[in-house]
Amino acid sequence: MRLASLAALALLAAILPLRPAAAQVADLPLATGGTERVLLLVPPNPRAVLIMLPGGDGTIAIDNSGQVQRGGNFLIRTRDLWVQQGLAVLLVAPPDGHSLMGERHSPAYAAAIGTAADFARSRVNAPVWLVGTSQGAIAAVNGAARLGTKIAGLVVSSSVTRLGRSGETVFDAYPGSVAVPALVVANTRDTCVVSPPGDAAALAAALSASPRKEVVTFESSEIRSDPCEAMSPHGYLGIEAAVIRGIADWIKSSPARG
Repeated sequence: MRLASLAALALLAAILPLRPAAAQVADLPLATGGTERVLLLVPPNPRAVLIMLPGGDGTIAIDNSGQVQRGGNFLIRTRDLWVQQGLAVLLVAPPDGHSLMGERHSPAYAAAIGTAADFARSRVNAPVWLVGTSQGAIAAVNGAARLGTKIAGLVVSSSVTRLGRSGETVFDAYPGSVAVPALVVANTRDTCVVSPPGDAAALAAALSASPRKEVVTFESSEIRSDPCEAMSPHGYLGIEAAVIRGIADWIKSSPARG
């Protein structure tokens, strides 16, 4: 996108009060109307910006001070751990706070991710990666497939590969069009029926245009919720730091592209 367009986006974004540690909240206007709220956390000299795309119905509430409600999702509750790895984090609430169920593979939602990517690129001089977990993996694959050079890489974890209540899977999001490095993460003890860890290899194979792809598995057994909810192996409960460290190392070892 031209610098003039990025400048216009920056002017349109309604920047709200800052939190400590280089954080900012913004409401980004969407081409289709409405807005999406984002929270940007930036460490010194970040190696990449990670656009975090959570699971479930995708609804998170970011208040004006940057506090996050409904923040138990694996990617949301661990946001500070990613920052400690030298990675900027952009949390994205859905357009106008609406549920994303069934919408994550759509061109319209890819465009919304593109708006978030433009904002990230206007604020941080680092490559933009999409990171999605569970249902959010559908959104991450969709964005990586459709947004071209705006996106430098893709990470998906506990990916929804089997049809469930959302009526969509990662295979509906055109994984064959993803032409950036891609990491597929799974927990061998994940018993969620829509994200069997054995499907990770099939997803990697479907990412046929990716120049670098890998499947990485972890193992944990702690569970305090439904198997498809975040406080379980599906959400890497109890091993968050090890999973984040492994993903961060993989991102940092990828050729820079931004």
